[in-house]
Amino acid sequence: MNIFDEVDENLFRPLTGTNKRKYVDILAIIWEKCKRMPMYAIEKSTIFDMAEEYLLGLDENVELDIEEQGEASGNIADMRIVAGTFIRRLRDTGWVLEKPGEYEDEDKLAIHYKVVPILQSFQDIISPTIITYKGKLFKIYSMFEHISEQGSPYEGVLKEASGDFDNLNQALRTLAASIEDHINDLTLGKSPQEILEFFERYEEKIVVGSYHRFKTNDNLFYYRSSLYESLERCEDILFDALVLDYIDTERVERDEAATKIKELIQKLRMDIEEMEAIMRTIDDRHILYRTRAVQRAQFLLLSDGSSKSKINNILRFYASQIVSKEDVYKEDDSIAADIFQIFGQNFFDSNSLFAPVKKRKPTPIEFMDIIEELDQELIDEKNKKMMEYIKNALTSENVNSFARDILRGNHAVQISSVFEKNPDTLIKIIGLYTYSKTAEREYDIKLRDNVVESRGMRFKDFIVEERR
Repeated sequence: MNIFDEVDENLFRPLTGTNKRKYVDILAIIWEKCKRMPMYAIEKSTIFDMAEEYLLGLDENVELDIEEQGEASGNIADMRIVAGTFIRRLRDTGWVLEKPGEYEDEDKLAIHYKVVPILQSFQDIISPTIITYKGKLFKIYSMFEHISEQGSPYEGVLKEASGDFDNLNQALRTLAASIEDHINDLTLGKSPQEILEFFERYEEKIVVGSYHRFKTNDNLFYYRSSLYESLERCEDILFDALVLDYIDTERVERDEAATKIKELIQKLRMDIEEMEAIMRTIDDRHILYRTRAVQRAQFLLLSDGSSKSKINNILRFYASQIVSKEDVYKEDDSIAADIFQIFGQNFFDSNSLFAPVKKRKPTPIEFMDIIEELDQELIDEKNKKMMEYIKNALTSENVNSFARDILRGNHAVQISSVFEKNPDTLIKIIGLYTYSKTAEREYDIKLRDNVVESRGMRFKDFIVEERR
């Protein structure tokens, strides 16, 4: 199927003529007014008023092309007539539809529902929607965390997550593709010194949508293992429920539903891998284009006619004249000799400005004085403290041991109750959270919404349970 099977073949004709900018502006004005209205429709007189007001605001003579002149009947001085000409042409080419009024209501004009995606894309090009990467990924993570509680696991989680991943990866691809233009726009018209100062604040200025925060908060790596585990559950214990929901939603046979669910799960895995690859590309592009911009600024800074650039050019001239070590000591008869003199050193290498290191002379080894025998009780005390430190150190083994202790005889334990019984376990509780995403853990945690406050301590409560 082709787009012109659905819309008028002359749809884009107004956007290719003499007044293409005016047509786009008028469409934007109409869309802004109609986009929240039922059926995208408002009174015809209102649209004519807005178009006339726009044309009068330009404060210029509007030149019409041949087709427009025929509709205006040669009367181009009256902006109401010119506005009507533009509106009728948009109607004739399929952008707007005429809706007859009901009873005593005025006739209306409506944006054709089939061109709504085109108008939205125009707006997205002018004012791109900033995707909050962190929020989008957290939404996907939250849906999978509660998929077993979802009445429609396919429609409410798998299908929704697939669309969210498409939007997220598309936004990241757009960021990757726009970095060079974005840097050029941000550095355009700035002096070399301003560009160099600007890149001291590079991350907060160049990265839209909190990409840097999204990347450096370990969000992808924090969620990735959980997402993969959720997809494994979808292939295992949740598979039958997903197939039944797919059958109910899409109205297909069971065999086809099972195949589609497997394909969708595999697509989600590929979406996660694709997101990682795009983020690596973004990081590489940042480094490349930022380096180019800084190098360009440094080059301009050294060739802008300032004192610094002049000294740099003189030094470059002298460097080009030196071929061998002896050239350093030749008499300078160049024009630069009238400006200043350069005195050579006895060292002719990259370390010539460093002071030579004085070598230490070997000395005879001195005999140690005989010391008294160490106190055995002191040694035992030190060893005891060392063993206590090793026992309480925040290693994965000790954290797993602590988890086993508090879970003894229980399937799950709320950590706030453990803390209330023994506040000295705070460090170990921190260890539980720290190691909660490592592969060697023997437990899982689920964060709660409540906050624990006791003895001046404050942290978010969570549940510790056996790892499945």
